[in-house]
Amino acid sequence: MKLTIRQDPAVSETEITILCPEMNPRLQKLADQIRQYGFSLTAYQDSREFQIPLESVCFFDSADGKTFAYQEKEVYECRETLTALESKLRRTSFLRISKNCILNLCFLKYVEPLYNHRLTAVLTNGEKLVITRSYIDPLKTKLKGASL
Repeated sequence: MKLTIRQDPAVSETEITILCPEMNPRLQKLADQIRQYGFSLTAYQDSREFQIPLESVCFFDSADGKTFAYQEKEVYECRETLTALESKLRRTSFLRISKNCILNLCFLKYVEPLYNHRLTAVLTNGEKLVITRSYIDPLKTKLKGASL
């Protein structure tokens, strides 16, 4: 693979072009990760509003009717439901792993078995999340690249 980067101060918007003989699952995964760098998320802490880059979010979690975005060291409240986020993040590295959690697979370090046919997702920051039974197959598919 050849990588070329050209800097030009006259360019108003960054453009990334992938030139390939055919699109394969690995290249599609790369394209999806690049695509997510163009997004930011409106999130809140106390009464302050922030624009946080999507790629910095480790996971989204929902509790007591509220949705939270977790970065490695910060937690923000989101005003969107997990269902809405899941729809928007379909072609990114985010994947629903339980009824109340969407994980950014870029932060996934490894998975290990848990009782009752569930898995534990261990993140790069040491955080542990439970992957429930009905979300294991979509996770395996996404990790293998078949759904990309």
